[in-house]
Amino acid sequence: SPLNYTGGKYKILTQIFEIFPDKIRTFVDLFAGGFNVGINVNADKIICNDQITYLIELYEYLAENSIDDVIFSIKKRIDEFELTRQNVDGYNALRDRYNDSKNIVDFFVLTFYAFNHQIRFNNSQKFNTPFGKERSSYNSSIEKNLINFCRALKSKNIVFYNKDFLGLDFSEL
Repeated sequence: SPLNYTGGKYKILTQIFEIFPDKIRTFVDLFAGGFNVGINVNADKIICNDQITYLIELYEYLAENSIDDVIFSIKKRIDEFELTRQNVDGYNALRDRYNDSKNIVDFFVLTFYAFNHQIRFNNSQKFNTPFGKERSSYNSSIEKNLINFCRALKSKNIVFYNKDFLGLDFSEL
């Protein structure tokens, strides 16, 4: 996943997949979060669900747009706000705009420059992660993960849901 998501399972995928059956028809990632398990599982159909709207919107955006367009949009936003490892004012201006508009590209770019690439919202649902001065930026490692993630999104049969887990219909499983 291109997100550094709290509770992410990337580092323990091997142990998780050891207990999965060899053949999976439908895999349900009920609380997808950073979507590390779902995007890496080998299944005929993957259901990606999370109650957090901005996560599902981001995954749908990445699945529906070409990789070149996604990267162009990211770099355009970085240039527009002159984002660097030192430009706290540019970061804060982008954060203010995201909190007003809820544009998913703005959100995604914020995660690259946020402290430890973390995602945090306050009680008013405003993105409030502080700037990651000298620590966080969009870089070649993130771009590589993003490209691999987008390729996997496009090559797999993934259905996205933005529901409370109790609202999903499991009758077909």
